[in-house]
Amino acid sequence: MKTLETFITVHDQEILLECENTNKYKYISNYKYIFVGMRDTSKIDRLNNVIIANKLPHNIEQYKYLVDYTAWYALVKNSLITSPYIALIQYDTFVSKNFEDKTMQVLKNNPNQFLGYVPYSMLSEDFLIKNIGAEPLSTAINTIYHIDIYNLVNNYIKKTNDTFWQSSNNVATSLPTLTNFVEWFEPLIINIIKFKGCGHAFERSIKIFSIINYLSNNYLPEVLKHQQLDSHATQHNSPEYVKRRQSLGNLGKKLRSILGKIRTV
Repeated sequence: MKTLETFITVHDQEILLECENTNKYKYISNYKYIFVGMRDTSKIDRLNNVIIANKLPHNIEQYKYLVDYTAWYALVKNSLITSPYIALIQYDTFVSKNFEDKTMQVLKNNPNQFLGYVPYSMLSEDFLIKNIGAEPLSTAINTIYHIDIYNLVNNYIKKTNDTFWQSSNNVATSLPTLTNFVEWFEPLIINIIKFKGCGHAFERSIKIFSIINYLSNNYLPEVLKHQQLDSHATQHNSPEYVKRRQSLGNLGKKLRSILGKIRTV
């Protein structure tokens, strides 16, 4: 029987222990934590449902601002996934009783997709105009793959009328699709790691990858709630975000002329 394997990304052992002590993920039958970063793990080292990424042969934990990508990289590169379907979620989430069943229903109908739980509009300026990760992502993909992501998204919306992206790193997919994404994103790292907001670039790259590879996207907002805790201080209220947003004046005008013609937010 094909089952769903869930991996929960976490960066603090006290948070992990609290999740376990409160039975937070009691509705998930098959899950493991993947601990990212370089913090103390002395209290969780021996737990059989914890994977510590920085102790694996293949890891990129030196790049902490890549957030969940380092977890996905570790899982794929160390061949730690044993199920054909995977849910990849963050520690600051709450899932419903039917999380696994609903997720599996969607993935079985089409394994070649990224199923999202927090859909948001690509027409919002926060997608590719006024976000700290947009410019680094655009530069990286243009440099490595010679693709203009603004034209790509513009043409995609015109052709499909699909205006949504998954808006967080909480997704589900098949093992082949995840593997392909990890391999595709890896060459981009060198171009974005110097930016503190590179995690935002990674987050948006999932939709870009889907568009490039003609992957459909479905959404199940009713089975997962995301608190969006700003553990790396890269959200809208962080000093770096504010500084870089203020520097995007001319770029913002250019991008509005591309995406803003479709529809105003």
